[in-house]
Amino acid sequence: MNYLIEYYQKVMSNEILVGEELKTMLKRLMDDLVDPRFDFDEKPGNLRIDFIETFCKHTKSPFNGQPFILELWEKALIQTAYGFKMKETGLRRFNEVILLIARKNGKTTFIAGLDLAEFFLSKGGVDIVCASNTSEQANILFEEINNMREQSPALSNEKRSKKNIFFIYSPKTKNKIKKLSAQSRNKDGYNIEVGCIDEVHEMTDSKVYDAIKQSQSTKKEPLIFIITTEGTTVGGFLDTKLDYCRKMLKNEISDDRVLPWLYTQDSTNEIYENPETWKKSNPSLGVVKTTSYLDDVMNKSKNDHSTRVTMLCKDFNIKQVDQGAWLSFADLNNESIYSIDSLRGSYAIGGVDLSSTTDLTSSILLIQKKDGKRYVIPHFFMPSEVLKKRMEEDNVPYDIWLKRGLITLTDGNQNDFSLVTKWFIKMIQQYEIRPLWVGFDPWNSQYWIKEMEDQGFNMEKVRQGVYSLSEPMKQLEADLKNKIVNYDNNPILKWCLSNTQAKVDLNGNIQPSKLNSRFKRIDGTVALIIAYAVLNRYKLDYENMMT
Repeated sequence: MNYLIEYYQKVMSNEILVGEELKTMLKRLMDDLVDPRFDFDEKPGNLRIDFIETFCKHTKSPFNGQPFILELWEKALIQTAYGFKMKETGLRRFNEVILLIARKNGKTTFIAGLDLAEFFLSKGGVDIVCASNTSEQANILFEEINNMREQSPALSNEKRSKKNIFFIYSPKTKNKIKKLSAQSRNKDGYNIEVGCIDEVHEMTDSKVYDAIKQSQSTKKEPLIFIITTEGTTVGGFLDTKLDYCRKMLKNEISDDRVLPWLYTQDSTNEIYENPETWKKSNPSLGVVKTTSYLDDVMNKSKNDHSTRVTMLCKDFNIKQVDQGAWLSFADLNNESIYSIDSLRGSYAIGGVDLSSTTDLTSSILLIQKKDGKRYVIPHFFMPSEVLKKRMEEDNVPYDIWLKRGLITLTDGNQNDFSLVTKWFIKMIQQYEIRPLWVGFDPWNSQYWIKEMEDQGFNMEKVRQGVYSLSEPMKQLEADLKNKIVNYDNNPILKWCLSNTQAKVDLNGNIQPSKLNSRFKRIDGTVALIIAYAVLNRYKLDYENMMT
């Protein structure tokens, strides 16, 4: 039985509802079945399906002790991941599978069964790793694997498998199942055949993924399963992976080795208007996950913002930001990019948020064109000696942003504001982008202001408070929602926007504040709002000089 074809046919006949992203992938896989570059063999997938359904049992109520009978989507995914071969080499095609699926659809049980299949079916001497962002999360998957092993007398026979505090191992084959997390001290020395990374939505960087990938460098048929729901971490590992997958689905990039299997909705409105569409992100709805549960959270979400954020993110895989954020992720997210050369010769408005001595400093150039589009060129500055500490406290990949040239490090443990001046001068000399006015908050800036004025810049004082920032902040909100603002998909600015809360006074005026934690940086947001404030002051003058 070719479960992939059966699943595809039921999807295309609307017997099974899936979102457009998975439908696009299934259509592509149908073409691949007749592509001369590939062969398709049902046997490797069927071997694992038969193992799971024969030896594995559920470990949690209300299914505890019952045989693990795989659903059609699970069988189709297994056959696809293991069945496609590269015709030229005969080796397995896919070395990475990304499964995005809403919570409580049995994903941990599914991956536990696959891990056990790999453990018992592999020839010998391989490591199978269950990984996650935290040790606690990695342990959840590890314990599910072990509980499933113990449910089966055949699998828990001491001649076949044993468990100690570190791993599950086979006395005969020397295969091992181990745990790995971002908190693990030593991520090297593994010999990983199959790595399973669970709940990657909180990962800010790719360290766990990289450790698994590098350990597979000698393998002919390596495989990594990335299994997760959506999250609220902006610019993290999951966002990077999903961005890559979506570019694949749009034919913007080509990668025959990665298999995106994304259970996503096509809109937020359909969730509220048609409960039948809930199955798009919940393929096990009615079998594992109950419809009554979704009915309940749906009703609560209509009157409770925090429930709505959690529900959309975790039950429908729609990206959200933390509760209380000024903007939703859909509002602030703009993946449009531009070439800075296309802005060459433009007049701009500058905005700067000078940090305290050890924090992030942000500078912004805001450019408006005659078609109404606004382009933002952001840059950030940080003291070199606090970089590592800030990575740990802020839980964001400053090191990756640094490599991309999005941050300039200043020597020592204090910001050198003269580097901000040099950045503005560089934008003039290298790109002929000249700020007509540069807005700044006068706090802690007197020496820098004189330096900028000595270089010929027109400096505009913008005090932080509702009087100065409310109207430009509201205008920025409207422009972001209408996708007028193109910030080149800059991950630091996007992160700052997601961290921003709107502090409201009794008259309905607003100003930016940090969301929930002192480690939530909003410097990029503040600099952009300051630039908007200056634009308001000189709107007519600036528009007369626009190109």
